[in-house]
Amino acid sequence: MIVAAGALAGVVFGLAPAASGAPTNVGSAQDTITRLTALGYNVAINGSKTAPLSDCLVTAVHPGDPGTIAVSQFTTIWVDIFCPPTNN
Repeated sequence: MIVAAGALAGVVFGLAPAASGAPTNVGSAQDTITRLTALGYNVAINGSKTAPLSDCLVTAVHPGDPGTIAVSQFTTIWVDIFCPPTNN
């Protein structure tokens, strides 16, 4: 009965869509920034850089991660990062 109620709730309310700003590639913030820069994008970083970018994670890309599509005009992409605290 509980399973049926859960399934019904999923049908009634729908499933939550994936965040459109979520990065499509997994890797360090440095990997993502290097890839976007190589494609011709101007990259701006949101977040506190408390560690090297190679140790930081990307939490979102705005307006959206273009994957491997090169820029057709000068475009800025915002990369949200999370860096683990350091013990230094």
